[in-house]
Amino acid sequence: MIIYNLTEQMLHKLLMETIEEGYDNQMEERERLLDYYEGVNLEQDLKQYFDSESLSAIPPMYINLVRNIISRRALVYQQQPVRFNDKYNDVIGDFDSFMKQFEQLTYLLGTEALYTHWDDSQKKLKYRPIHFFVPFFKPNEDEPFAIMYQAESQLQARSEDAQYMFWSKDTEDMEGKHFMISSRGKITSIVDGDRNPYGDVIPFTIGHRHLYTRDFFREGASDLVDGMRSINIMLTELALHGRFQLGQPVFTGLDTEQRITMGQDKALVLPEGANFSYATPNANVQAMIDSTKYMVDSIAQANNVRINWTNKGQESGLSKKMSEIDLQDALRSDIEQIYRPFEKQQFRIAQRICEVSGGIQLGDQFSIDFTEREVPMSSDEEIKYYDWAFKNNLETRKSYLRKKNPDLQDSEIEGIVEQIDSEAPQEANETQSIIDRIGKQVG
Repeated sequence: MIIYNLTEQMLHKLLMETIEEGYDNQMEERERLLDYYEGVNLEQDLKQYFDSESLSAIPPMYINLVRNIISRRALVYQQQPVRFNDKYNDVIGDFDSFMKQFEQLTYLLGTEALYTHWDDSQKKLKYRPIHFFVPFFKPNEDEPFAIMYQAESQLQARSEDAQYMFWSKDTEDMEGKHFMISSRGKITSIVDGDRNPYGDVIPFTIGHRHLYTRDFFREGASDLVDGMRSINIMLTELALHGRFQLGQPVFTGLDTEQRITMGQDKALVLPEGANFSYATPNANVQAMIDSTKYMVDSIAQANNVRINWTNKGQESGLSKKMSEIDLQDALRSDIEQIYRPFEKQQFRIAQRICEVSGGIQLGDQFSIDFTEREVPMSSDEEIKYYDWAFKNNLETRKSYLRKKNPDLQDSEIEGIVEQIDSEAPQEANETQSIIDRIGKQVG
């Protein structure tokens, strides 16, 4: 929503109009995407495509590959990046762990907001994803100067008097604001004077799946969700055909008022001229299975992901690497176009929050190094690589241990290396004969 002139009275009126015009309706599509990501309400989503008589024979059959495909595609934060600012690293908290989920939600929804705040008890930054929010813009600006989002959890979100949180930054018309407004128009103060304590900064970092084209809200994984719905329809149809393959009893030549009782323990006696048979559908079940597989493969490939069917043989590391070239290119593009700018903006917001709420100066120096994703090697390939790397002084035992377990501290790595060195002579002596070893001990 674009705002041209702003006063406090106009702001309150504008927020009420936004709420009354259907805040929930604007977020309906995002709810559907989240349903498929979490795997909830899928049965209800399928029922609209089948009549009740069909589904009385079987329950709707569905799988949910949405989260699986997204988790295999959103890999920028699979390995922890290195940030070069020690003070920032001291207060960043569980940001890397949080960003793994945030990256997936950004890929799913197209646009996701990250709310950052200060935890005074732990002296660290805390984070919260905001799925449903309304941005407000000044004319000719692509970034919002204000954001409103519903404050309650989903269990409370359906209440008649819903609460909405509002943040805005300093503008030429008005100083930044921070307060809560209800759907009935009641203003609840959170800070003195309802003034944004961060001035010209609002504590939200926006992640986008794509670069800006026309709309602020980018397109998310609607194609993936719609494809998954079609696959579930196919699976339900397959289940119905499987049930009907048992056959449908058919009687001919009977009076419509006559009733026939069937069962394995009952003799079936038909009047003269009547016939009984089983009718089965002529559907090609194998062709339907192949079509379903093709749909799954198409959706996965469109998202730079491959599905490993159980009948495929083992692949070498080189083969995997060649097959994932498109995925590697997509990840590099995500890093440079989305997450490196995102990290820089997040650092600027963290600077202001730490300064105002935590009394900590982070300084201005910040850079980040994203770890390149590596395709796993087979055991044989790994042995050959490290044998060659050790001989050419391109790897060390410490670098090997650090790659195997990135969570190891330097002191732990030193201890492991020292233990290996201390045990090495004993292992070498075991190659000597028992007589030679006893002779050395005796002297």
